[in-house]
Amino acid sequence: MSPPTLGQRLRVVTFNIRHGRGRSGVVDLGRTADTLTALGADVVCLQEVDRHFSERSDWADQATELAERLGMAAAYGVALRRAAVDAGRPARDYGNALLTRSPVRGYRVVALPGRPRSEPRSMLIAESVNGLHVACVHLQHDSTAARAEQIAVIVRELPPDVPVVLAGDFNATPDAPELSVLRERFVDCWQRSGRGRGATFPSRFPLRRIDYVMASAGLRPVAAVVVPTDTSDHRPLVVDLVVDQT
Repeated sequence: MSPPTLGQRLRVVTFNIRHGRGRSGVVDLGRTADTLTALGADVVCLQEVDRHFSERSDWADQATELAERLGMAAAYGVALRRAAVDAGRPARDYGNALLTRSPVRGYRVVALPGRPRSEPRSMLIAESVNGLHVACVHLQHDSTAARAEQIAVIVRELPPDVPVVLAGDFNATPDAPELSVLRERFVDCWQRSGRGRGATFPSRFPLRRIDYVMASAGLRPVAAVVVPTDTSDHRPLVVDLVVDQT
């Protein structure tokens, strides 16, 4: 993998799209695409993305459809897989997606530990995005202990010697003790370059900051903004990074 270019600027977005379901309850992936287009990102980390999952999203491959609408490359990471409804049809998937302006040269999916009978969780790691590793995650919503176990796996799986962006819906507020492990290695980009509380959930009247972009050494956050939208129950977080060490 070629290293990133010194001084290179990269816009990263993380957004839990709730399979395109807006506050009105209507699923409209075109509206999701319009929201993302307006953000002008180089890298987009998405959570709660359906792929042939069910009628709720019209059986769409949402990652591919969004990538085509935005003119970006896509990688998909399954968190939950169910059997196809009929022979000859694809499996029904739900998980994370990564959209990038540059080609994704390699990626892998890491299953994350969780509570029995709870929603499965995973991490999607793209291994060459503008010379960076980018990881997209969606952590447990109802268990501090489960999140701590998931974070331990995340830290173990991400390489320590290359620039890494870690983004997603962490389902934890900044004071959550389990996040301290991540802060030993990553900068919380909102904390470094955002203004105000940075709350992202719920989208109508945000009360909690639970969506994050974190950057490893060599990546400097220079701007961060949370964008109002009714496209999902979360608001997207936009972060501009500069490579200041290779």
